[in-house]
Amino acid sequence: MASIPIPRRYHRIVYLPSKHDDSHLEVLLSIPTTISSTSPQLYTGVVIAHPYGPLGGSYNNNVVGALLQWFETQPLQVKSEETGNVNLSSSTRESRKTSSVPLECVIAAFNFRGSGKSKGKTSWTGEAERQDYQTVVDFLQSGTRATPLGASTERHDSGTGTPASTKVYDETGEEIDPPRLPSMSRFILAGFSYGGLVASTIPPPLRFTASPESGHLPTSYIFVSYPAGVAWFLTTGYQGSFFQRAKTILLGENIPSDSNSDGTIPKPSTAKVEAFFISGSEDQFTSPTTLMNWLKINAGMSPPASQNNAGPASWAVTRPDGAIHVEVLDGVDHFWLDKEQKLLGALKNWWNDCHPVS
Repeated sequence: MASIPIPRRYHRIVYLPSKHDDSHLEVLLSIPTTISSTSPQLYTGVVIAHPYGPLGGSYNNNVVGALLQWFETQPLQVKSEETGNVNLSSSTRESRKTSSVPLECVIAAFNFRGSGKSKGKTSWTGEAERQDYQTVVDFLQSGTRATPLGASTERHDSGTGTPASTKVYDETGEEIDPPRLPSMSRFILAGFSYGGLVASTIPPPLRFTASPESGHLPTSYIFVSYPAGVAWFLTTGYQGSFFQRAKTILLGENIPSDSNSDGTIPKPSTAKVEAFFISGSEDQFTSPTTLMNWLKINAGMSPPASQNNAGPASWAVTRPDGAIHVEVLDGVDHFWLDKEQKLLGALKNWWNDCHPVS
């Protein structure tokens, strides 16, 4: 008799109280079935955010769904030195520097307030949605130790210095047992359109959530159709604060934090940050020229010569330090309908180029 295959993942919908006002947020979790306390597997927390809710955005979007499936099925690998795993001895870390390790993704696609079955209403400024996104990041990191071994066990969230809630609810508002989550060795923060605008303001999670001095986990940002040209509309004129937060992250300045009045933690960031911007040559809301002008100011990038000389509609450019890569695909508009495979192909190439393994 043939054996029944064991599912590699399970999906579960839970509701998390937003850090902003406790509005319950609908979160679709995709969790590996192999999680155990003794597993040597390294886990990556992935958060995916959707386009603007009042215009029909939700996690049922075509791009969000494509990204979710890609992270579920794509075998991602990095060099062991890129994992943020500090529980190894220095000699062991040194011996493993050139080895590659697979990353198992714990994925959360969520609905911002007012979208899907999430409670609340879309805010005017986007600040509430920023807290919604941070809520999901903090939840994924709730399985990670708050402090190094032997230190205080007080738990804070991933980057803002305030207590992180691990309470979980069902659709009726009844509190339920939370799913078992592993310790995360790195994060991938992604967003499509408005979701990318919000994601660009979220600081890399702390290595130990109650110990800012421990530094930040390696974090990758993925921005699909970043709406730089219409951010003023999406935030009703408050785009400046969003852009400043994004700039500090993309330029490797002090990581923004809500715990200090000046928006920074009191020491330079130790985060290893990389970002992938991908857009279409026919984007209706942010042209490639507008995107590159924004990146010049906020990420220290220069446009490729082909763009300046009216070259091919498809082009790519990487910042000299390799941390930020921008790709524009010919014949693609803002929405990626029937173009999802082009997106995923470019994403795969970028990841493999950034994380070559032997």
